[in-house]
Amino acid sequence: MSVFAALVRVALALLALRGVRWAYFAFIAAGLAYFPMHVGFHFQPRACQLFFGPRLALHSLTNFPHIILFGIFFLLSAIHFRVSRTSNDRVFLFATIATLTVGALVEIAEGVTGAGNCRLHDLIPDSAGALLGATVMMIWLMIRPLS
Repeated sequence: MSVFAALVRVALALLALRGVRWAYFAFIAAGLAYFPMHVGFHFQPRACQLFFGPRLALHSLTNFPHIILFGIFFLLSAIHFRVSRTSNDRVFLFATIATLTVGALVEIAEGVTGAGNCRLHDLIPDSAGALLGATVMMIWLMIRPLS
């Protein structure tokens, strides 16, 4: 089942990169569906950790998987919005909003299902991933400007 789910997510990502709006939202939904499927739909809600200090915030920047995955998601979102004819000045805004919204939804899904840890400070590496994705996108646009 997990191989099939992975293939579906790849197919949806490819369609989203071509500007297919429903595929973009289906890609997000399929990613969020991982959490209830992971626990066999046996929810064990946990309270989210909402408070943290500067040391924990800095330590959260070592969560490289979150940074890389959300950087990739930012790029997928930016390309999707660009292909779907969103104006250039709004591509970065929409991609950032989408990245941080999905990051928050992932944390909520972790809290509701009990799969993983729902922590507010996990949005810090998600934001760093969005910054990484925006940096890569800006470098790409300097090398190959879009017409």
